[in-house]
Amino acid sequence: MSTAKFVLIGGGSYGWTPTLITDIALNPALKGLHIVLQDINGEPLKTVVPLCRKISDALGADLKIEGSTDLDSSLQGADFVGLTISTGGDDGNYLDMEIPLRYNINQSVADTVGPGGWSRSLRNIPVVVDIVRKVEKIAPDAWFMNYTNPMTTLTRAISRTSSVRTFGICHELQGLLLHLAYYFGVDWQKDFSIKLAGINHLIWVLEMTVKGESGLALLKQYAEAPDSFKKPGTLGMPEELVHGGGAAPSQKVKLDLLERTGYLSAAGDSHIAEFLPFYLNPPEQAKRWGFKVGQKAHTFARTDARAAYREKCENMLSGKIPLRLSHSHEHADKTIAALMGGEPLITPLNLPNVGQIDNLPRNAVVETLAYVSGNCVQPLAVGALPDAILRYLMQHIPNQEMIVEAGLTGNRELAVLALANDPAVPNPDIAAKMADDFFNEFRTMLPQFNGKWSL
Repeated sequence: MSTAKFVLIGGGSYGWTPTLITDIALNPALKGLHIVLQDINGEPLKTVVPLCRKISDALGADLKIEGSTDLDSSLQGADFVGLTISTGGDDGNYLDMEIPLRYNINQSVADTVGPGGWSRSLRNIPVVVDIVRKVEKIAPDAWFMNYTNPMTTLTRAISRTSSVRTFGICHELQGLLLHLAYYFGVDWQKDFSIKLAGINHLIWVLEMTVKGESGLALLKQYAEAPDSFKKPGTLGMPEELVHGGGAAPSQKVKLDLLERTGYLSAAGDSHIAEFLPFYLNPPEQAKRWGFKVGQKAHTFARTDARAAYREKCENMLSGKIPLRLSHSHEHADKTIAALMGGEPLITPLNLPNVGQIDNLPRNAVVETLAYVSGNCVQPLAVGALPDAILRYLMQHIPNQEMIVEAGLTGNRELAVLALANDPAVPNPDIAAKMADDFFNEFRTMLPQFNGKWSL
């Protein structure tokens, strides 16, 4: 029985929280874990907390699950803290897409780079820094696990302002392996060997073997002739992919970059395209690569998705539909277990660059595989990245550093300069006008630019 305590900030999520709690309940090393689902909105906790208790009971996990709207009391005695928040919520997500469209800038996710990622960074930074300050004061020995986007800028803001042990954690590699496992007919957890590096949502597979064969070569063969492609394995659709919506119908951007560079970008096409906006603009180009102008991939902004998740949770709680009691492709539970001294884990993590990538700036947050074991996280070195990849990454890393600096200091001129430098923004004049729109719409959520928040 575990005596550890895990606090999930943003724990009222109808979509994310039940998945994470199910994974924890299925992990024998975490039996008895004390969990606090903390959220500033108490309403969803009325459904999510009893649902998570029902999941624990169904799996015999003996989890001690509480709900709270008070962060200070929740953090008392915490060993692990997870962060899954979105400052501005659905309305903020909508504006991150809508404001750039006024200037004919199309985005497909708007949560990492581009004008939407810029906006999301600036309004999240003060909130996240305040949270981490409380963690540092109340639970200084806790591990802080950031799931919130923009992953890179927020993890960087945390590492710059706090001594709390932190890393960013994402599922993009697992999602890629699930899809490749389907196309190759292999086991996604056992049959791949991967070397990867980059930044969140733009990580690159540098080497890959699949049952002893070159995975990159296999993928090129598949792209050239999918109907005649000979799979190295015989397995069907992974269960996790079935529940995750099935195989992606298009990977045009990913396969195009593989042909251009010789390397595979691991995130979904909608994420990758925002780093390389020639895939999204002008509109006819977006259509060519499978995107729609104003498409809201990976966001619940002004859609019925949140209501659908809520209804699903309510129906599981009432027994109208069965609980889904199988493990997802997330690694949060395995990461916690490994840090508690359980089975070691190698998983992608976002950490400051201390040399794991030779030719990227030191201390900038990068994503590589990391070895997690016994209260220790060690990023795995990959050496220098090829020039073909480096040029894409260095369009964004210096800009991300500028965004963090502006978000921490309230330097509006620097913020506008960072927006103007983004590859999606046509020129500095448009950047200045668009920034004014963002600052006006989000004025109450950007206190650092109004003299109402400082380090």
